[in-house]
Formats: sequence, C-alpha cells, structure tokens
Amino acid sequence: MKKILFLTIGLIFSISINAQSPVMQGSILLDAGVGFPTGNILWDNGDLGENYTVNGGPFAFGGRFEYMLADDFGIGIDGNFVTTGYNYDAIDTFSVYDPVSDSFNDSIASNNYDLTTKRSRIMVRLNKHIVQNDQLDAYIGAGIGYKMVNRVSSTNGEVDAEQEEALIPVSFRLAFGARYFFTENLGAHIELGAWGGAPIQFGLALKF
Repeated sequence: MKKILFLTIGLIFSISINAQSPVMQGSILLDAGVGFPTGNILWDNGDLGENYTVNGGPFAFGGRFEYMLADDFGIGIDGNFVTTGYNYDAIDTFSVYDPVSDSFNDSIASNNYDLTTKRSRIMVRLNKHIVQNDQLDAYIGAGIGYKMVNRVSSTNGEVDAEQEEALIPVSFRLAFGARYFFTENLGAHIELGAWGGAPIQFGLALKF
C-alpha cells in the first residue's frame, strides 16, 4: 500500500515537473462566449400585465483579448454587451371630467409599455495566472474601463423618456477564471466575477 502511495505521489510530481504551460510569455489568448444571468432575472411578470416578454433574452455576449507579458502575468481588453428590459400590455383605468354632468367618469384604455436598456462595457484587464499545467490555466483578474448605457421607455410606441449615458460611466470587474485546452490552441473557458458583466461567463478559448 505504501509503495502504491509513493508511486502515485512520484507520478504526480513527475507530471507537474515535466508539464508545459499552455500559456507563456508572448502568448496571445482570445476568449469568446456568453454571460449569465442578466438583469432580466429582476423582472417579475406576475403583476405587470398581459403578453409579457423580456427584451434581450437571458444571455450577455462578450470577449477578451490577453497578451502574456510574462509566463504568469497578462494584460488585455475585456468587453461585453447586454440588452435587458420588458414589454407588456395593461388595462389602465383613469378618470375623465364630464362638464355636462360636472363629475368624473371612469374610462378604460389598453396600453403597451416597453423598457429597453442596452449596456456596453470595455475595460483594460490585468490577469495573474496562478495555476498552469499542460491543459489548465487558472487566473485571478481585475479590470477597469468605460460603461455606455442607452435606456428607452415608451408607451404605445411613443418614447416617454430616454437616457443616452450612464449615471456613473465607469465599469470595473474582479474575477476568477480558468481555461481548459483540448488541443494546443483550442479550449474552453469559464469565469466567475463581480460587477462589470454577468457573474458567470463561459465559452471558447483560443491560444496563438
């Protein structure tokens, strides 16, 4: 039993020593994929109205470019785009003054309400690579950059209000992620992060 244990430890140690990192100084890494969830999970159609739909769906879209300045440190660009909002029909009751009877009468109207918000972020990204072997590349990262927002609310197709810029046009992100390479140049990535995009991002990873 001890021999098996020592042989196993020796094999793992040998593999770790001889393994070659999938990324190294001078490597170029590209990630492309989707993010989940988006802000659409905040909308509850229970009390809004009929024919309720979300604008933009459940996913965000984005990608990253990274250049390895050293074997364990990279710099790059992180960008993502998402559309959120809702659309629904509602029956509204309001009062109308009748001068003949000198009274207010209730009136009913069917209205369509729409809210669409588009957010784009682009950030400078720094990644510290903490685990590297022949297939796995794990990292912690931080990014800061610019956020663009366009928000439009409308009733029956007529714009009620429009916001063409973010109240705070700064975006930042803290993240932990990993890439797993199936071949020398092709793999998959997953990232868990706070702010600056969807909490979970995943997709394809390329290395050049």
